[in-house]
Amino acid sequence: SSGINAECPYGRGNLRATLESWPDTKRKPKVLIVCPTGSNPSGANIPENHRQEIYDIVCEHDLLIIEDDPYYFINYGKPLKTFLHYDSEGRVIRLDSLSKVLCPGFRLGFCTAPPKLVTYMVRHYSVSLLNSCNLSQTVAGAYFEKVGIDGFKEHTQEITQYYKSQRDAIISALDLHMADLATWIVPEAGMFVWLKLKDIEDASSFAELAMDNGVAFVPGSAFVTEDVKSPYLRLAFSLVPEKQLEEAVMRLASSIRESTNVASIARYGA
Repeated sequence: SSGINAECPYGRGNLRATLESWPDTKRKPKVLIVCPTGSNPSGANIPENHRQEIYDIVCEHDLLIIEDDPYYFINYGKPLKTFLHYDSEGRVIRLDSLSKVLCPGFRLGFCTAPPKLVTYMVRHYSVSLLNSCNLSQTVAGAYFEKVGIDGFKEHTQEITQYYKSQRDAIISALDLHMADLATWIVPEAGMFVWLKLKDIEDASSFAELAMDNGVAFVPGSAFVTEDVKSPYLRLAFSLVPEKQLEEAVMRLASSIRESTNVASIARYGA
């Protein structure tokens, strides 16, 4: 693994080239893990035509796909066909999450996969985690018995509208206060914004300063496997009340400017 490629969220061309040029001396991968909706941290969706192409590549090279899709129900555009939709060869293990839409403490989800693969997964699960939290399963089961699938769909639509309002608020604040400091992609799903700083080589260099100013973020270096500096950072907009998002962005902008000034003084002298 080489971690994410911040400049190319989809990378299907790289996937084909990588598999076709795989050295004979190395064991070839058996599984491809994809996060197709609101990929963390970029917030990008894999377009439907790319999904079909990726699935075709996987079939050509005899891989399985783990479709890890926790933000499927928090998609701000039209619903997209899943990799499971394209699965005609029994290659897709689809994972959905309830923790993003019902209760963060649940850490509970559900799996859709070919019966043979599910059998092996259950065997492995029974000798590792044994079973998910009984209380979470009981509460989730009671919820679905009460509201049904239609009620759950209505709930997720309401949740999506809430997060969309949060997203729009933070993007407006970024446009207003940070256009000269960073670039970003408007997230298509999920609850994060992925920024690239213009004048700072390593976002982690001012993380403590930002914390002192009352704002926290995750440096981009946390999302790559190599030990490298990264000008990227991830902001979350799920928890902070909408009215406080602009204040948070203003504090982040102030921290960046302060850090840049300190670095300039250190480099060139007062």
